[in-house]
Amino acid sequence: MYKKKSHLYSLAIIFFLILVTVCCKKEPVVEKPDPEPDDGSISGTIKDTLIANVNADPNVADCYITGVLSVDGELKVDSGVLIEMGDGASIVIKTTGTIIAKGSASHPITITGRTKTRGAWKYIMINSGDPRNELSYVNLEYGGGDNSNNGAVYLNTGGYVKIQNSKFSNCKNNAVVAAADDAVLNQFTNNIIENNEYTLQIRPNQIPQVDNSNTFTNNNNAFITIEGSTVRTPLTWDKKLLPYKHKGTTYIEADVVIAAGVNIQMDYASLIQVRPEGTLNAAGSASERIVFSSADTVQGYWQGLLIQSRSNKNSLSYVDISYAGGSPTYIGSIYIGGSVSYPEAILSMNNCSVNKSASWGIYVQSNASLVNAGGNVFSNNIMGDIGP
Repeated sequence: MYKKKSHLYSLAIIFFLILVTVCCKKEPVVEKPDPEPDDGSISGTIKDTLIANVNADPNVADCYITGVLSVDGELKVDSGVLIEMGDGASIVIKTTGTIIAKGSASHPITITGRTKTRGAWKYIMINSGDPRNELSYVNLEYGGGDNSNNGAVYLNTGGYVKIQNSKFSNCKNNAVVAAADDAVLNQFTNNIIENNEYTLQIRPNQIPQVDNSNTFTNNNNAFITIEGSTVRTPLTWDKKLLPYKHKGTTYIEADVVIAAGVNIQMDYASLIQVRPEGTLNAAGSASERIVFSSADTVQGYWQGLLIQSRSNKNSLSYVDISYAGGSPTYIGSIYIGGSVSYPEAILSMNNCSVNKSASWGIYVQSNASLVNAGGNVFSNNIMGDIGP
């Protein structure tokens, strides 16, 4: 009996030891990698979003945009925020989107390229007509990298934005482009445009929207580009701190006044056409003449001024016109008339000069009129001064 109990006791001890061994066996340790750090990178489509100033160090980006950021709601950017744009990245404000980026003088917003070269990133494209769209105290650097949508800020059809107290620098192509007649640059004031390839590209309708409080410094091409279009509302084409470069054809279908001192360099084959419903009053002065010249000093480089309106408002005073007459159809630096559909066109001129035309200085059709009010001079016009 004793031996039996002893045997049972030994078995219990063995069972206990096996149980302890099994229960205390450790599972193998699996090393888990540290989580990836959050660098604030975003791309794709976003709805209502706030980009906040989360980094105390002003040199550390608060947000990194890696591709196309498509905004389908309200994008708000706090003062002091630093946004880095990846190579080829862009911000697209859709027609249903809004951008509100309001910094301050002491805490501006900076939108820059992670790569510090001109055109490293593309643009902020604004398709929205929302009147809340605003860039105030914003520094935009190294943008404009798309040769088609060629501005660091690009306003499409119906686009609206207020830009003030901001700085555009080291942009490839233009700092700002208004690519449609109905695009609105509201209060484009107190901005600095410096060290860019070009400055601004706008339509005639946007000329009054660019205030002379803006500063232009050290840009490779120191002019404001005007893309030809149709002017359907009254316009004053005023003098800016830079000359204009006019490209294409502008059709005038409203009352247009060109102010004293305006300097317009006409691009190859460009034309300004005053249609029957429009008028042109270029009102220079002895001290501030208006200049229509050429982007290249070649006779006939641009077509000229085509006057098809019968209004007595059509007048050129103290205007210098040179290097035009390049149209095979309208053979004059100034051509008064047109087809039989535009009879009785009229233009008054005084104290003007017409030089270096590749055809006539002025061509007047038989059913049109030139009122020569005196003081006009002509030189080096291949076909003659006034014809036929």
